Amino acid sequence: MIYVKSILAGLLALILVPVCLLVIVVVGMVIYSSVHPTSGEGSIGWDPISLWVHMNPMLWSVPLLIFFIGFIWEYRRLAKWH
Repeated sequence: MIYVKSILAGLLALILVPVCLLVIVVVGMVIYSSVHPTSGEGSIGWDPISLWVHMNPMLWSVPLLIFFIGFIWEYRRLAKWH
């Protein structure tokens, strides 16, 4: 049961960390755009398939690291009680 709870904690960390980072980035962009307004309009292109195909293998280690940190955190916490 400790492993199941630890896996769930790792998955929760894997979900919460990007959400928190996204909120911080959006708030930062809103603040930055209000302080430094742009004079022209532009567009931003994003191709998610190209992003995943050409992604650097080091970037795959970040989600794994987040998962394992959440897993170890919960596992150590639960192991103290058993």
